[in-house]
Amino acid sequence: MNEGQITRILTETNTWWRQPRDWELDDRDLRRLARAPFGYEPKPLEDVVEGGIYVLRGPRRVGKSLEVKREIFDLIHRGVDPRRIIHFACDELARGDLTTLVRVGREVLTRGEEPRYWFLDEVTSVKGWPAAIKTLRDNTAFGEDCVVLTGSSSSDLDDARKELAGRRGPVKDSDRLLLPMSFRSFTCALGMTDLPQPPPISPKRFLDPATEEAIHELVPWLSALENMWEIYLRVGAFPRAVADHLEHGSVQADFVAALWHVVSGDALRAAQLQSAAANALLVRLTKNLTNPLNMTTVAEEIGVGSHETAAARVQALINNYIAWPVHQQGNHNLPKLRAQSKFYFTDPLFAWIPKANLPQSPAPEASHLTEQQLGLALLRQLEKERPGSYAEFASVMYLKTSSKEVDFVGPEMGRLGFEGKYVDDGWKSEAQTVRSQFGGGVLATRSVLDLDGDVWAVPASLVAWLLNE
Repeated sequence: MNEGQITRILTETNTWWRQPRDWELDDRDLRRLARAPFGYEPKPLEDVVEGGIYVLRGPRRVGKSLEVKREIFDLIHRGVDPRRIIHFACDELARGDLTTLVRVGREVLTRGEEPRYWFLDEVTSVKGWPAAIKTLRDNTAFGEDCVVLTGSSSSDLDDARKELAGRRGPVKDSDRLLLPMSFRSFTCALGMTDLPQPPPISPKRFLDPATEEAIHELVPWLSALENMWEIYLRVGAFPRAVADHLEHGSVQADFVAALWHVVSGDALRAAQLQSAAANALLVRLTKNLTNPLNMTTVAEEIGVGSHETAAARVQALINNYIAWPVHQQGNHNLPKLRAQSKFYFTDPLFAWIPKANLPQSPAPEASHLTEQQLGLALLRQLEKERPGSYAEFASVMYLKTSSKEVDFVGPEMGRLGFEGKYVDDGWKSEAQTVRSQFGGGVLATRSVLDLDGDVWAVPASLVAWLLNE
């Protein structure tokens, strides 16, 4: 992209330069936010500071661009000169274009010595961006600016951490993650706002007296939360899907198709996987949600040559925040990477795509989706406690014994195991496995509540509500 094209795009899209007041009324993202039938403000960028560099990642369609626009609005509202704020969507850029963009944006179209606020959307689509950003931070005034980079891929995560080391400025938590809405946020969006709102509970503290008290405060809403959980498993938690449910009673076909394009296009096009094979891959992952995945079987079903190729296709989904792995726990609380891993989706709606594409496909089971969302709630809370742990996939693992498994364990859960057991009875035999391995734990049931002893049975809806805001 040449200098003239970049100049044209900057002056067209940075509308706050010419209309500092009320620019948001004409902004497509913020207009859509104003029309949304619910309030939801994750605000992963609300604490950005001058000199800092931030990388916000998450799946496409989750709202990263909206959060960028929300932060631009807040900065202007707090008195930052609009001409110091520069936004650019980087989808069509090459690596060398970043240098041109920064020069034009900083030296030509904006003036003054004060630091700028850069918002470079989907920069991870630019090949070699970490090295380009490093060079600009080291050799230009860009190194003094606040820089927010967003992306939908983690394939370059190691490169980014290496290249940006020591260049992130006065920032504690530079890597930010935006996932679909938590169950509590989902439930509040659907109108249940009068429930107790305790602070999120750390997994390792889940059997503490404070948790017991919080559970008893929530008991009057248990039936309503159980119903909400069933909706959550069907609708998923992308903001657009939630809006569809509120307005139409179901997720609309065009949004399901858009997510399918994210899978078959953005995630798997580079892997050269055709639509039929991509469908087969989603079908296999959906069927296999609660079990270790055999890559040789995957290779046979999607028609690729080897288990290594199948593993690469699954990794493409992980890199694009569509799926995430749960590795078997090995010695010293480390992942056993040579063992078969389990794989889950980052949102229930991904598991419903095969059914939408191929009506003869089996629907995902509520018990399997419950296990998935339980693990994701644990992963989300541990990411909050230790930013960056999501991408390591070592905080949430599964334990395999001689004859049984415990669904979710990890070094940051202390001496507790978590098990998805979406039933109304018959849970106590599973409690024996958790008790024998850890001495205590939590079974996420459908409606059973039993807080006696060292293994609690707690409805999955309550567990998810208490783990995350």
